[in-house]
Amino acid sequence: MPKQDVFILVADNNHPNIEAIKSTLAHYNDISYKFDIAHTGKDIIEKTERDKFDLLLINRTITGTSGIKMLDEIHKKKLEMPVIIIVEEGDEKLGVEAMDKGAYDYLTKEEIKTVALSRAIRRAIQRKKLEDDVKESIAKLEKLAIRDGLTGLFNHRHFHEVIKNEYKKSKRHLQPLSCIMLDLDHFKSINDSYGHPFGDYVLIKSAEILKKLVRDTDFVARYGGEEFIIILPNTELEGAFILAERIRNAFENNVFRKDEISSTATISIGLSSTSDNNVAGETDLIANADKALYRAKWRGRNNVCTYEETEFEGAAGIKEEEKKIKDFYNKLESVNENIKETCIESAHNILCELNNGCNYINEHSVRVSNYAEKLTKGLLMSDEDVIVIKRAALLHDIGLVGINSKVLKKSGKLTDAEYRLIKRHANIGVKIIEKTKLFHKELPIILHHHERFDGSGYPHKLKGDNIPYGARILAIAEAYDVMRSDTPYKKAASSKDAIAELKGCAGKQFDPHMVNVFVKVIEKPK
Repeated sequence: MPKQDVFILVADNNHPNIEAIKSTLAHYNDISYKFDIAHTGKDIIEKTERDKFDLLLINRTITGTSGIKMLDEIHKKKLEMPVIIIVEEGDEKLGVEAMDKGAYDYLTKEEIKTVALSRAIRRAIQRKKLEDDVKESIAKLEKLAIRDGLTGLFNHRHFHEVIKNEYKKSKRHLQPLSCIMLDLDHFKSINDSYGHPFGDYVLIKSAEILKKLVRDTDFVARYGGEEFIIILPNTELEGAFILAERIRNAFENNVFRKDEISSTATISIGLSSTSDNNVAGETDLIANADKALYRAKWRGRNNVCTYEETEFEGAAGIKEEEKKIKDFYNKLESVNENIKETCIESAHNILCELNNGCNYINEHSVRVSNYAEKLTKGLLMSDEDVIVIKRAALLHDIGLVGINSKVLKKSGKLTDAEYRLIKRHANIGVKIIEKTKLFHKELPIILHHHERFDGSGYPHKLKGDNIPYGARILAIAEAYDVMRSDTPYKKAASSKDAIAELKGCAGKQFDPHMVNVFVKVIEKPK
């Protein structure tokens, strides 16, 4: 085992004392003691500021000063070095006084010739290490208290402390202060489509983009969820707008990639400044940025909006326009619902036409939709969510159009290569359906309906709650229908056997809570 190096500064004018110290410590094989000598107080300060010592061993008297005075000087200069003071025999009272002033220990001139010297040094070094470890732990805790655990940016609480101080500073020095509030567009769909781990990855990379674009004097924080906020000291609104546009462009041209998953994400941005006519405190600055951000999203997202613009648009009668737009949207949504129903019906007809003899796929989808509806109602989901999951069920096997007909119609067991082809149908289905621009909410359900609760499914091996809620419902509904249906190579199972199989796979293939609810709704008397 290599020896531990211990570097000691001996501050003493008495040569015999110095030699006694070196001689006593030379007997220990586990530690390699190295020495430097100081003869005056000035000498001590110069050497400790230049070199790093593990310990200062100082005589109570030294040329031009005393050991007690040097303790005050070391404390004043924050040298943070263990000190052991050497006193005369019978003068232990002075040693106690030295410890009260910060010395780690004291020894008499007789003790420095004995094992007491090595023992005192080891204790002092061990105590210093423990103190350093405690300081490091405290520093880490302080950092955690002001940092967001995921992105490493400052957190919401610390942001409010900083903006309060920056606002006071801007008023005191008559300098401008601007605020940028940012929100990732459609972030929920990223979580729904690819799972929360990828969503967390997007947040981490978004934070990195922001840190690269801001100045060292700017302050970036995660405000909450997918929302970020930036404080720009000594910055006019015009400068803040330039940075905001630079950020918006960076996100617009960026692709988030991790393993086999890639996605884009635009960002909406709201700006405020102390030049806004209603700002009387930092809370107004935040509220204005939030209002501007809301307007940027209302405009269609991927947009930068200032608070001044919201004021202008409000004065121009935007409330009336908003009402007209809302009425128009509601009427258009009604038309859109009819288009969706027609699109699903047409998709089934096309599937039958291209895959002649595969009518059973559409019949299976209709049954799965009915089972899924029963489960959604058992889970007390909203009417809107029930409709989304029913549609996803009707469309979940559309991707089979891209699978070889011979594989689809094969009556025997599939080979590994054929099974790999079948596993592609979820991705194929999503690619087809997303081109319609009609089924945005249904896409993650279709993509992930073959994920397994234990993480062994496909296409992305999502696990537990990371699997979209609707996809977990669809997995149970489809499995039940497959077990209850006749095929060329197996007879339909009874409802009792199918339910037993679902229960057996709860927690492995299926969400256990959903299995329990499904069993209740299936066994419920009609």
